[in-house]
Amino acid sequence: METKNTILELRKYLNLSQNEFAEKLSVTRQAVSRWENGDTVPNIDTLKLIADTFDVSVDFLLGRFIRQCQSCGMLLIKNSDKGTESDGCKSEEYCAFCYQQGQFVQEITVEELIEHNLQDLDDWNRENGLHFTEQETRAELQKFLPTLKRWQTKEGEEENQTDILPK
Repeated sequence: METKNTILELRKYLNLSQNEFAEKLSVTRQAVSRWENGDTVPNIDTLKLIADTFDVSVDFLLGRFIRQCQSCGMLLIKNSDKGTESDGCKSEEYCAFCYQQGQFVQEITVEELIEHNLQDLDDWNRENGLHFTEQETRAELQKFLPTLKRWQTKEGEEENQTDILPK
């Protein structure tokens, strides 16, 4: 994705107008408009300011690949979305809801994760302007979640084994 698109998507994700976005960065609304139209690109200092202000990486702003949590599938857009490794560094693979201090925060099966996600389906549909049914969503999650690293079975392990936290 191009920088113009990532800035536009970030602003929309944050539910900010161009004026509000500009105010937080101490720039003009016209500057934001020019970035979003692709007429100009923010300079390096401004990219750093945007990244710090909105808790995203400069890589994200430059349109680099956005990772997703390899446990639940959540997009890791903001730095605060990322979990932490045992040394305190941000995880590049897992979100803060699934992974802290190098460990998964819950003992949970794929099936339990699906049921947990379905509890918030109405809110998710409303926030995204969608109308997925519980049945449609369950079917999609049953296909998608097993493709993520946490849920891929190792050779010789049983298919529905629970992922257990180290003690």
